[in-house]
Amino acid sequence: IAGSSLFRYMAEAGMKPYLINDGLGSSWRNIAGGRPAFSLPALADIAKHNLEIFSKLNDRHSIDLKLIKYVGFVHDQATFDSLDMSRNWSDARMVEKRDFRKEISPYFNPSLDLYSHALITNDCWQANPGLTMDLVREIGRENGGKVLENTRLVDVQKEGNEYRVIVLTPDKEYAEYRTEIFINALGAEADKFARKLGIETGLYPVKHQAFITKRLPMLGKDGANLDMLIDRRKYKGFSAVYGQQLAETGQIIGCASPAIDATETDKNLKINSREFIEIATEIFTNWIPQLSGVGFQAVWSGYYIEPRYIVDPELGLFTGMRGHGFMLSQYIAKLYVDYLQGKEVPEYFHDLKLSGKGLSEQAFK
Repeated sequence: IAGSSLFRYMAEAGMKPYLINDGLGSSWRNIAGGRPAFSLPALADIAKHNLEIFSKLNDRHSIDLKLIKYVGFVHDQATFDSLDMSRNWSDARMVEKRDFRKEISPYFNPSLDLYSHALITNDCWQANPGLTMDLVREIGRENGGKVLENTRLVDVQKEGNEYRVIVLTPDKEYAEYRTEIFINALGAEADKFARKLGIETGLYPVKHQAFITKRLPMLGKDGANLDMLIDRRKYKGFSAVYGQQLAETGQIIGCASPAIDATETDKNLKINSREFIEIATEIFTNWIPQLSGVGFQAVWSGYYIEPRYIVDPELGLFTGMRGHGFMLSQYIAKLYVDYLQGKEVPEYFHDLKLSGKGLSEQAFK
């Protein structure tokens, strides 16, 4: 979605961009959520602007946008402190364990003793990833952009102020493009092509796994869909397990983040691990025991990029979104194009450059 959003805003700015795309990318496989709950005020601000963009997209054509809440469970004092601090820049409230069935789900397990509190954050959202991506690209095409689908980037070199870009077309022919602006938003392949331009990013891909259940009745508060629930314990090789119920279908969609990123980099992209299936099953049935008899409709895996966001117009980079691309990329792309046009951008945008200090999110990864 980072590259697609750049495509849209560059087209609207009259730049006549070409989007070179091969494969589905990460955004088609995410779990459809967005939140302003970050440990850094700058990231919370970016998220709030993204919600505004999602809302405007949904006004234009339905992308199944729905406001939800994020429910972050407290398992120790450090987690309580970090979640509680985030209330200073987000609309959130802390609830005690005794109120979980009233505030989260009437089906929540009353015997579960893992958590003392939960932070419930407002102004969160869910949206259909495929509908969102299609609409963003449609806006780009309407404004003069062109999508080169099933087209693989083969090589990129810089000669003076001009980039020489070689691609392989769907007809298995090679084509060359020359441009003064080339932006690398290639996700798992970003570092490979950055190196061709003499840029060391330090990025690496991390396997991320997800699941979606069959259709279910609504399990949330007051008969609504279940909000995004998050357990951030470091447990059985994972650092977070989280998921939500889609309002359109009633399906629960969720995933788990590996506790040590490097342990997942060598795993087969196409195969989900037994450990993932086991921990997802354990955590979700701990929350709502009735889910123990529910089957998965599908499981899948893909890559997200660590260890930091890199958004650098001077180097032509927009990558390293750490799995936050769906919820943050659109507004960052708008700022990127504003910067290209010489417009003023927030100070934190400069921190995202490769030479900048970065916006390091740890507590709410």
